[in-house]
Amino acid sequence: MGASPVDPLGADFTYMQVADNIVMRIEAGEFTHKLPAERALATEYGVAYQTVRRAMKVLRERGLIITRQGRGTFVARDRGPEPS
Repeated sequence: MGASPVDPLGADFTYMQVADNIVMRIEAGEFTHKLPAERALATEYGVAYQTVRRAMKVLRERGLIITRQGRGTFVARDRGPEPS
């Protein structure tokens, strides 16, 4: 599936387009446990790092992902053993 192109002139804010696409990728099974680093996602989507950070904040608030300092960001519903 990969990243969908972001339309800076689209009806939705850029960070929401990124957040919605990440949700689709989680639901499609592309991301099942650990998500790529935020900087890697920014490069993949062709957006600023802060845009991805804001998208991740939205997904954390929705309870779809969890972030562990120094470990990464993980799909929340995949609550197997804590990553080490």
